Amino acid sequence: MASLHGEEMTPTVMHEAVDHYYAAWKKKYVAPSSQVPGDYKINFDKRGTTVSEAIGYGMLITVTMAGVDPNAREIFDGLDRFRKRFHSSINPAFMSWKIAPNERPPHTDSATDGDLDMALALLMAHQQWGDANYFREATDLIHNIGTTLVRPDFSLRLGDWNDAPSQTRPSDFMPTHFRAFQVATGDPLWGKVEDRCYAILNELQRKSAPTTGLVPDFAVEKQGVWKPAKPMFLESKHDGEFYYNACRVPWRIGWAAVATGDIRAKKILERSMTWTIRHCDSPEDFQAGYHLHGKGLRGGDYDTACFISPTGVAAQATGHCAWMQGAFAYGIKSHEGYYEDSVNLLSLLVMSGRAWLPTTHP
Repeated sequence: MASLHGEEMTPTVMHEAVDHYYAAWKKKYVAPSSQVPGDYKINFDKRGTTVSEAIGYGMLITVTMAGVDPNAREIFDGLDRFRKRFHSSINPAFMSWKIAPNERPPHTDSATDGDLDMALALLMAHQQWGDANYFREATDLIHNIGTTLVRPDFSLRLGDWNDAPSQTRPSDFMPTHFRAFQVATGDPLWGKVEDRCYAILNELQRKSAPTTGLVPDFAVEKQGVWKPAKPMFLESKHDGEFYYNACRVPWRIGWAAVATGDIRAKKILERSMTWTIRHCDSPEDFQAGYHLHGKGLRGGDYDTACFISPTGVAAQATGHCAWMQGAFAYGIKSHEGYYEDSVNLLSLLVMSGRAWLPTTHP
């Protein structure tokens, strides 16, 4: 068994390491609202900007750590109040995707991933603290996600602004969330969304990355086939490659494999981990971005936790223990920026066994 700071990497040692990392993350990124006392946000940058993704991460992390942090509920509730103050300009049930440091009301729309994470976090809060208001908020949000962000073919829109058909982001595929949504609401829609997400990932791997199992930041459907998006589709020249969005897929699907045991999740991860372990001698060698055929992206020849720690979750789900332990040891020592540290911590929570899913229903 690998060691951590000279100690055997037991569950107790891993839990303690995650607790320390969480304390550092909270100190660095959890900030009071600049306008409303008692409300909180997650600093996306040093100026105090925040985004819905960050609020979703913060709510997930704090409710997960409620058994360790006596202030977790205070922070969670402050984040929840904050997100409700800033509505999307299209569907007010969702949070506006970006809030300036001065917290003036924005006129921006939503991003799917933030609201999905917030909805799951609210279900977790109901189970953790027993307040029915969390469950009501969660199911209201879940209903709006289902009616606005899910297409008739059960694929996910990029946000409430995304009227174009056949466009999606694989890092929004969260089977853990959809399972919890179906348990909470009894709505079979969420099983169909989960099925659709697995089918799209499987198609992308088989047809666009058969030797690596990597998936792109964004995908589009053309003539009935899901393919990587073209460069500059939405964010960057790497929109059709394994980059800073898709790096989260091994964590999202890995958590589903660990928590639900779904064989579809494990098969998707096995494809990418088989290539990863053959391609890299150790987790530190996994670089920041790849073409789907496996060549490293120009300028990406460096290591960062938002790419490496998610592979640890995938390794955990597929039985590659040495890789998982190496990724965990790397992640515990890594301190970068908001995005890297947050994805890292969420991955560490799964690897350490701290992550959990709600089983609450009416």
